Amino acid sequence: MEKFNKQNFLEIYRFLIVGICSVSIDFLFYYLFIYLDFFDPNNSKRISFIIGAIFAFYANRNYVFKVSEKKFTQYVMFSLLYFISFILNSIIHDYVYLLTSVTLISFLCATAVSTVTNFAGQKFIIFKNKK
Repeated sequence: MEKFNKQNFLEIYRFLIVGICSVSIDFLFYYLFIYLDFFDPNNSKRISFIIGAIFAFYANRNYVFKVSEKKFTQYVMFSLLYFISFILNSIIHDYVYLLTSVTLISFLCATAVSTVTNFAGQKFIIFKNKK
């Protein structure tokens, strides 16, 4: 088990900052697509999630985990992680929306699950700091 230290704290702190920005982008596009009647809430969530994920990749690699080495495998692994997270996010969103019909609650529940999944996958697999 990795010891909790100042670097881990800073990574979590930076991940939360990037996460807030990514979720804000996700949230903005989600409601914009619904408000402009481009898509229904379920498809709006799927598309807005992808837009937020693109921002998250670059911000997490460069700011959170400070990975200077850029490898194609990072893109592939990140895409795989976010695909899994996307499926979880969509299922959670649709299920909570089905139960509540409240877009904000379904958005927040889906976001919480994908946030934990994404941090663990990036920290321990994709941008793992090799010592």
